[in-house]
Amino acid sequence: MSPLRVHAQLLQQHHLFEPLPAPQMSQLLEQAKIINLDKGQPVFRQGDLAEHFYFVIDGCVKIFRITPDGQEKVFEATGRGNTFAEAMMFMDTKHYVANAEAVESTTLMQLSNHDYLQLIMQNPDLAKALLARLSMRLHMRLNELETLSLKNATHRVVRYFLGQIRKLEAAQPEFDLAMSKQLVAGHLAIQPETFSRVIHRMQADGIIELEGRHIRVLDRAALEDYE
Repeated sequence: MSPLRVHAQLLQQHHLFEPLPAPQMSQLLEQAKIINLDKGQPVFRQGDLAEHFYFVIDGCVKIFRITPDGQEKVFEATGRGNTFAEAMMFMDTKHYVANAEAVESTTLMQLSNHDYLQLIMQNPDLAKALLARLSMRLHMRLNELETLSLKNATHRVVRYFLGQIRKLEAAQPEFDLAMSKQLVAGHLAIQPETFSRVIHRMQADGIIELEGRHIRVLDRAALEDYE
């Protein structure tokens, strides 16, 4: 069985593809491609022709731009089971507006914008799923803008940690950072040294434990009130 067929079931668990009946899924997979990337290898660069969007089979990809002063601004880190760059299908530019790069060994499925748009014309449920996905991302970005614009560094870190554990129900939730501490700091628009200081203070106050990239929350109530 081809790698594309092996991963078709995983793909169809995502809401952008769940409405596709088998014939349309086969049609989409005809032009799809499996891409294996090493850490640091680009998926695309800002300015490249935007003909595809991507589904993460395994690994992690960061979406970022380089600021005029040479700093890297990370917009998103996307992991297993998620898509990225699908919004490019509806933008008024034919070129990617940011960079995408693997932050670890990563496997992607590359999908054709043109083919997906054709399927939208045939399947209204697919259009609704895409609108829901883009609306959710817009809502997330608006929340991030509010946090980055109005809150101090500690509050940004607290909000980030709470966002990571929100879906967990354990008494002492724990999670792994999806990217390095330096990249998390960039995503939160704070200096890596500031991020480290906030982490160390949280550890000293008994709020969290840190081991490598693994965060264990010892007192969620205190984290929620932490400033």
